[in-house]
Amino acid sequence: MNKEFFKNEMNSLSDEELITILKNRQNYQEGAIDAVMDVSESRGLQFLKLKNEIKQERLQEEINQNNLIKEKEQSILKFVPKIVGVYQIAGGLFLFLTSMFLSDFRIDAWAQIFLVILTFLSIIGGYLFLTEKKNGALLCLINQVLQIIRFQFFGFTLKYCAGLSVGLIIESSLANGLNFGLDIQPGGSFVLGQVYAMNEFFGFNIIPIIIIYYIYQYKEISTNK
Repeated sequence: MNKEFFKNEMNSLSDEELITILKNRQNYQEGAIDAVMDVSESRGLQFLKLKNEIKQERLQEEINQNNLIKEKEQSILKFVPKIVGVYQIAGGLFLFLTSMFLSDFRIDAWAQIFLVILTFLSIIGGYLFLTEKKNGALLCLINQVLQIIRFQFFGFTLKYCAGLSVGLIIESSLANGLNFGLDIQPGGSFVLGQVYAMNEFFGFNIIPIIIIYYIYQYKEISTNK
């Protein structure tokens, strides 16, 4: 029922009945109370004390509701180190196994060094964050930032993912021209250096962006404790 419906009902009541409703407002819907206040104003009635009490009650109710939402958000954010930590450890291990043993191409020696560094960054950062040790969040942030952008131009490729990749990609090839698409790749992948290919692409991974957001949210509530 909307306020207009209640106003039609309240217009038929006496001033004393309107006051009684305001005094027993906990038994009525909010729309009914708003209708009583509108009708009382149209009659030139001044229920200042009651109206101020209602405003204070609603303000306090809004504050309590906001605090409840904030507490729920903080209770969820407490799980961020566990989720991100496990994700990074699993992603780092899968990345190493995939790149070293399951990949169809050979990785250059210098690229292997970067692969080992990124693997340790993912695993160690994940472990430190999981156990809420110093610099854990920082290492996770660095690791996730490196996974946002991937590209291939003039035969040079940079692609790093330790976990799940979900994002947009712009691909250009002589055969198909310019294409836009959704890029979804579970697992881990690492490509750095010259790769023979007939196409070029630029894309980004949205998963690291989401993880970075929640890490910052977690750091904020941790700082405000």
